[in-house]
Amino acid sequence: MTYKFVPMNQEYASTIVKTWKYQKDYSIYDYVNEADHMLDQEGWGRGIFAVLNEESDLVGELSIEFLDSQGHFTDYRDFDDLELTGQRELWIGFGLRPDLVGRGLGFEFVSTCVDYALQKFQYHGEFIRLGVALFNQRAIKTYERAGFQSFEFATGDIAGQEFNCTYMRKSI
Repeated sequence: MTYKFVPMNQEYASTIVKTWKYQKDYSIYDYVNEADHMLDQEGWGRGIFAVLNEESDLVGELSIEFLDSQGHFTDYRDFDDLELTGQRELWIGFGLRPDLVGRGLGFEFVSTCVDYALQKFQYHGEFIRLGVALFNQRAIKTYERAGFQSFEFATGDIAGQEFNCTYMRKSI
């Protein structure tokens, strides 16, 4: 599948928040739990992107964040400052449309999202990072195939619930 990244917009964000429902334990990843983030217009086209297929169908979302050495998020308005973002850690998050999960698309989707983030921000840091709940072995295996390795374990809050999580990074 070929992927195209476009700025998130109201139509895409509303579709994701209102209709993307994952099965069973994975329902913690339902975007209704991430509505504030997904509907944050300041991030659209800066750190929040819709991912389309070759037919221009919405198939995923990509979220990019930069963290300073104290773990504080960089304001979206500062994402255009490539010198500043180059001094911060690049964190990535993404989601594949629920009906596409489990079809063997994960490796290519993750790899393409990583490549896009690195290119978009001309990022040359040491690592690109992400976080995932430990129970989500399906995602962890995909991330490992894409070159990510666990480097830290923590308790994280996902959809108002505490989960054991791992932070993973990929050398650039």
